[in-house]
Amino acid sequence: MKIESRIWKLNLVVTVAGFLLAAQLHAQTVRYTGTPPGNGSLVKIDGTSSIHDWTVEGKMIGGSMEIDPGFDADLKTLKSIPKVLVKIPVTQLHDTAKQKGMDEVLYQAMKATDYSNIEYRLIELKPKDGGKFEATGALTVAGVTKTNTMSVTFERVDSSKIKVSGSIPMKMSDFNIKPPVLLGIKTGDEVKLSLDWVVKKAEAPK
Repeated sequence: MKIESRIWKLNLVVTVAGFLLAAQLHAQTVRYTGTPPGNGSLVKIDGTSSIHDWTVEGKMIGGSMEIDPGFDADLKTLKSIPKVLVKIPVTQLHDTAKQKGMDEVLYQAMKATDYSNIEYRLIELKPKDGGKFEATGALTVAGVTKTNTMSVTFERVDSSKIKVSGSIPMKMSDFNIKPPVLLGIKTGDEVKLSLDWVVKKAEAPK
């Protein structure tokens, strides 16, 4: 009984220590959140069609990013993987050429009624030459999630804001999206997703 009691106490101590360590690490992270439109955020999807190239853009990118203080100080010293969630509302994407019906065709193809956001979650981040990083993440579009790797940069905008930039080629069919057809014009399967995400340091709770 004494041995079992000691083991139980040891397990309790380890569990409590684990919770305290996790809480301490969380408290030491610096949290940033997406900014409203007009602060420099921009998402673009560039594609092709049987007649001409096309682009849709959006200026609203939500989500959050939690980084360690060292990385927050210089955007170079990476001691832990940032916790990143990016959310892009599908229906705020608009055709830059303002072709009639293009937006609606896009929303239907991306199943916006059922899946209102494009989401990205960071899995791994590795430093590269030239101040760049290799980001591995899970991209979810129209309810389908695919893992990808892309080159990203972190830029200090001011004392409270950071801009994260990156781009990646992808295929609509990889996400079970049928390339849209508008007035007989067929879009190509391959597109490029580009992102300039400006986040602002969240105020510490009072």
